[in-house]
Amino acid sequence: MTIVFGRIGRAFLLAGAAALVLAVLAWLLLPDGGITALVLGILAVVGLIQGAVWTVVQQRMFGSIAALRRVETSGRPTRAAIVGVQSTSSRIGAEPIARLDLRIDGTVVRRHVRIPFTHTSVIRTGLDLPVLTDPQGSRALVVQWDRLG
Repeated sequence: MTIVFGRIGRAFLLAGAAALVLAVLAWLLLPDGGITALVLGILAVVGLIQGAVWTVVQQRMFGSIAALRRVETSGRPTRAAIVGVQSTSSRIGAEPIARLDLRIDGTVVRRHVRIPFTHTSVIRTGLDLPVLTDPQGSRALVVQWDRLG
């Protein structure tokens, strides 16, 4: 389960909101707070844009944090056969993010999956992965790496 991008997005959004509040306070309370307010305002805009971008990346690549947590706790266990593997240039630490085409219950879906370093050598077409899927139908998918045998 990958929620790192969502956490990064949340941190930027909070930092942007804090910078915005400080910019308004600087404008109102400091005698010559125009420059300080301008700098803080720029930081606020950058933080809010970065937060939005990272949040969208989380949603598009892995699904919402709430959906991933729901799937992790109450997802439907099944098997997913890898029918295609494509590398991406993305990594989280030393762990690559791959684009996998998976056959789940007869339907082929494409998902971005963070592959633990210890499992990178076994990922190949034809491998069956134990996964949890969302009974509510979202894109969220959790690979149960500890159950891979």
